[in-house]
Amino acid sequence: MGDPNGGASVQGEKKPSVSKVPSLIKRWRSRNKSAENGLVPASGSIPAAAAHNESVAEESPASATAAPRAAPETCTSGTLAADGQEPHCHGTPGRRLTILSLDGGGVRGLIPAVCLEFLEQQLQAFDGADARIADYFDVVAGTSTGGLIATMLTAPDANKRPLLTATQAKQFYLDKAATIFPKPGIFSSVTSLLGPKYSASPMKKILADTLKDLKVTDSVTDLLITTFDTKTQQPVFFDKQVAQRVPRFNATLQDLCLATTAAPTFFPAHQFDVPDPDQGEGKTHQYNLIDGGVTANNPAEVAILHAVKDLCIGDSPHRGRIPEFKGYRDLLVLSLGTGSSIVSYDAKEVASWGSLSWILNDGQQPIIQMLQNSSAYLVDFDIAIRFQIDEVEENYLRLQTSGIVGDMASVDGSSKKNMQNLVDLSNKLLDEKAKYRNAINGELVDKTYLGSNRDALTTFAKWLSEEKKARAELPASVEEAAQLPRDNATPLPSIATTFV
Repeated sequence: MGDPNGGASVQGEKKPSVSKVPSLIKRWRSRNKSAENGLVPASGSIPAAAAHNESVAEESPASATAAPRAAPETCTSGTLAADGQEPHCHGTPGRRLTILSLDGGGVRGLIPAVCLEFLEQQLQAFDGADARIADYFDVVAGTSTGGLIATMLTAPDANKRPLLTATQAKQFYLDKAATIFPKPGIFSSVTSLLGPKYSASPMKKILADTLKDLKVTDSVTDLLITTFDTKTQQPVFFDKQVAQRVPRFNATLQDLCLATTAAPTFFPAHQFDVPDPDQGEGKTHQYNLIDGGVTANNPAEVAILHAVKDLCIGDSPHRGRIPEFKGYRDLLVLSLGTGSSIVSYDAKEVASWGSLSWILNDGQQPIIQMLQNSSAYLVDFDIAIRFQIDEVEENYLRLQTSGIVGDMASVDGSSKKNMQNLVDLSNKLLDEKAKYRNAINGELVDKTYLGSNRDALTTFAKWLSEEKKARAELPASVEEAAQLPRDNATPLPSIATTFV
């Protein structure tokens, strides 16, 4: 019988227990030792993100249930969880890349907005009322509605400070959702089959009033927005580091928001031109873009790829403090989802569907939902595996709620009642136990030592605060920074091969 998580299984087969994960990884590393010089393992094997850590001893069943290993001296501490285990992050303080990733999901963007409001409040408790989300993340990545939030949190005001607080970003959704997604007319189901369900005009006006003529390179930290070009049939990722070197990627923030939120069937595709002096004086580059969810509804992996690529082979501004990237212990990643619905379909039901039913069925868009759900799941699973193999799973935190139904599951349910329900759902998510994805079967498991998601975000805020303060003590030049002591990680020169 097929494994729902993509692997083959046999009925009655005994699956390996979680406690044997270190042993399995040890044997996998031994089989792949010949590839330790940078080759990505063959298809079907576990990603080679941390094959350098050969010093991990194979655990016996007894040791697998023993007390957790102590944090390295260079790790920072969080609050004690209920079971007494102390959360810690890995890597050397001041020498990590911090990444924030925000999923797509229409009005459900209110969910990560509420989570970010809580995170920012914790940062302010540590560092003062002027603390902002963008002050603590080297990369803020977003897809669709997540791209909208990312842009609002990283766009500068007149004083080169973040334009909006997380609370203001949340309020933006509460105030503007009904304008962007007006109540559909009686014939909306029919008209949406013939063209976009909504006009982009209200969104254009709101963005023009909010973002003015700001461009990608104006963002206060590295902003990364995902889109898909319908003409070239390729994903296009806009980020500040690339835009500083390649002018055709320095689009206006208005254009990027209109592009990344141009969800097929909901909003029209967005076409715009950007000056391209590399092609000659007066030349421009034309983009024909739609929602980035077509490519990466969960942009966490794209954000990691870009951050590490810039560090290893690009012109990253962080090279001075991270002259030698050593793997996942040098990353601190927060990924926020917009919820997943429990809409499901029996195979006998879908077997009779034609094109129309796959596109629109009882107010839902089955094919789009399936593609986005599977994409987001695979990204989370892949990242979780990589961090667990490197034994630094604490450095990756994903918040996501599942089982949402009715109007809350829609991307355009903008009524006051639904928006309040989403706020309530977000607060419920914060009160739930923190979870991680099991590397063996892909299932979500309680991360009991972190407590609730509120506790986990509070701990994460503490780590971000400590990371920011530690950076102030580091020398700026690569030569000086290279002389500083690091933790006990072994160099992994081939890491760029895995990421690029």
